[in-house]
Amino acid sequence: MTQFIRSLATSVFLALPVAASAQDVPVLAVISHPVEDYGVWRQIYDDFADAQQAGGVIMEQVYQDPADPNNVLVLHGFASLGDAEKFLTSDKLKTAMAGAGVAAPPTVSVVARAD
Repeated sequence: MTQFIRSLATSVFLALPVAASAQDVPVLAVISHPVEDYGVWRQIYDDFADAQQAGGVIMEQVYQDPADPNNVLVLHGFASLGDAEKFLTSDKLKTAMAGAGVAAPPTVSVVARAD
C-alpha cells in the first residue's frame, strides 16, 4: 500500500504543469485506475463527495470501460492548478483511494483550459 501512495504522489507531481500562468486557469484532472470491485469503490467514492467539494472539486464525472467495468476514469474539475495540486496530493484522498480498493497506481494527468 505504501508503494501505491508513493506512486500516486509521484504521478501527480510529474503531471502538473509548471507554468505559473496556469495557477489561475481552470484545470481538469484525468485519473484512471482499476478497482477491485466497482460497486464497493463507487460507494466509497460517493461517500467522499463532501471531501471532494471541500477540497476544491467543482466538477466530477466517472466513466467505466465497457469491456471491463472495474477499470474507471474519473474527471475532476478545479478552479485553479493550486486547488488541484492540494486535493490530489492530500492524505485524505490517498487514504480514501486505498480503502476503496484501487487495484493499481492511478494514471493522473492535469491539464489547463486552453483559450
